[in-house]
Amino acid sequence: MRIIIDKLLFTIVFVVILVFIAYQYYSLAEELYSSELNRSGKGYVSDEVWYVNSARNILLKVFNVKPRIYDNLYGVSIVYNNTLINASYIESVIIENKLNISIVDKRYSKINAIYLESSNPDELVKLINILKNTSGVLDTVWGWRIGDARKINEYFNLEHPPLFKYLICLSMYLVSDNPFNWRIPSIVAGLLTVFFIFLASFKLTGNKWLSLVVTLFTGLDPIMRIMSSIGLIDIYVALFTSITMYLVFSKKYRLALLISIIGSLFKFTSLFLLIPVLIIIIREKLRKEPSIVTLTMNTLIYSLLSLLIFIIIQIIVSIPLINYFGFNKWFYLSFINALKWHTSSKCTGPGCPVSSSPWDWFIGNNVFTIYYFSKENSLSATGFWPLWLISLIYSILFIPIYRFDRRFRLILLFFITQFFGYILLYVIGNRTQYSFYSVHFTPIVYLNLIYSFTYIVFDFNKLRKVFIHWRELFNKIWSTLLWILILK
Repeated sequence: MRIIIDKLLFTIVFVVILVFIAYQYYSLAEELYSSELNRSGKGYVSDEVWYVNSARNILLKVFNVKPRIYDNLYGVSIVYNNTLINASYIESVIIENKLNISIVDKRYSKINAIYLESSNPDELVKLINILKNTSGVLDTVWGWRIGDARKINEYFNLEHPPLFKYLICLSMYLVSDNPFNWRIPSIVAGLLTVFFIFLASFKLTGNKWLSLVVTLFTGLDPIMRIMSSIGLIDIYVALFTSITMYLVFSKKYRLALLISIIGSLFKFTSLFLLIPVLIIIIREKLRKEPSIVTLTMNTLIYSLLSLLIFIIIQIIVSIPLINYFGFNKWFYLSFINALKWHTSSKCTGPGCPVSSSPWDWFIGNNVFTIYYFSKENSLSATGFWPLWLISLIYSILFIPIYRFDRRFRLILLFFITQFFGYILLYVIGNRTQYSFYSVHFTPIVYLNLIYSFTYIVFDFNKLRKVFIHWRELFNKIWSTLLWILILK
């Protein structure tokens, strides 16, 4: 009976936590939507302007689907040649033909466009046909108003893989094309992230209450809440990090390898997850047959296999885009140009957003501002950095424990390899990394923090071994320095 009550209590607490976290993500997404409507903004938050507009372009031009913006309301942005027509002319045509069309937004400075709405899509089609007779219409974009950016109606965001944009397309198609609905996939991804970090933690420790604490800290971290409430891709990297850790802790290494590659269909930095997975797989092979041949052959085999799977799934998922662009153009934009984009600095200098280095993310430095509700109230893309810093210190200070604590060794492997991946990008040339990338680390940070605090900080025997290790290392370094000085 006591066991049943304990399970029931735990289930209730777990569900309440998930519902509370879901509400946090939902409420922020709704608050951002309301804020933009109240200020007559265009609805986009930060880089949503790139991802959402490219998703809409894919929906319209690749899949030939026109989204509605609400149940009985349609919108269209008309991009025009201002040497032939302008917003005033379009307004006069609407009045002259007595069309039931509202001019909602003509405040565009970087692109010549006007945004219109009507409950009758035929009215919008009629207007477009009239305007086309002037040869002044360059493009029409159905759905929510386009962002104010140069050639945004032609942008497909091919420097990033397409799967996230497909999800936005699906949300636009199944529900409608408006700011809250763009964020539904991110809300779901955020919830799945905290769910899988619970599974990962429980699989690793067998402690359901500790795993619940990890879930709570992860789900309510500021950057998790922000990135789970807006239409950006980085929350999916956190999701696939949680799933991959769960599979690794479950000793399903080959499935973990596949999942980490599937994560690259959202963002290429998910490929960093391959590093710990491949290390573990090769280590397992070496334990059975320790030799340089085993190391070399398995490293080569699994690296080539990963590359092959990566190429195949990228091609399969991109078939609609390949049909639209042609293989050569798609390959150049999605691989060659994407590689250049990811390994180089983008916007630098005055007027550019604040970029950061990977280590800045753990000290709350050079934080990217996602949104301004007002001059005094803004959303900053950073985790709760004091806890992040403690977690980072734990990961360094307790390195010696990897020798005799398999669970900590696995956590440490993920922490170090993911950090190494971003540092490698920085060294290669990408100096414009942004603090919202750090959501990738959220599940790792809190799993490491809670595990270290619970199983290491209060374990005198482990702390003694840590102290002995660092003392021996310090003595060796000191002896070496003395030897060099004496030799000189």
